[in-house]
Amino acid sequence: MAIRARQRISVIVAAALVSWAGCAAEPAASQAAGRWDMIAFEVKSWGRPVSSWRLLADGSGSWTETVAGSGGPPDAYRLVWHEFAAGADGYRQVEEILSRLPDPAPNYEDCSNYMTDAPYGTIRLTHGATTTEIAWNSGCMDENYRVFTDALKTADTVVAGWGRAGRILRTESVLPSP
Repeated sequence: MAIRARQRISVIVAAALVSWAGCAAEPAASQAAGRWDMIAFEVKSWGRPVSSWRLLADGSGSWTETVAGSGGPPDAYRLVWHEFAAGADGYRQVEEILSRLPDPAPNYEDCSNYMTDAPYGTIRLTHGATTTEIAWNSGCMDENYRVFTDALKTADTVVAGWGRAGRILRTESVLPSP
């Protein structure tokens, strides 16, 4: 009887170790798939959305564009949500572009050569429970900052192409605040 109890304990311990080993290997496998689980990006101008997108590691994503209103109040606009599938290769393409971002990102407040009223926004890089959020402003003309915003613009152009070709999910009218 003591031998059977030891065998059961051995089987339970072995099962626990196999289960633990599988869990320990999971983060490495997800890291091999990419640096981030999700990339999100937004562009604004004068407090108003211009475009935004999110891209998951499997290449599925959404892109939202702002379309000027017609026939209504002058500040009215529509938000048009598109869904697209760029695939894992598309995701890797964007990840490769963004891997050129300087670390740490340059600070717009340290800019010595800038213009006002240029588009600005945020990029969010999520891995697991951690999201790195980086604000940017395309009005900075310093060389090191241009390298940073050029990578963002390149990624945005690639994703916007997929978004424009994607299926429209919905359209929402936005009226100006009173």
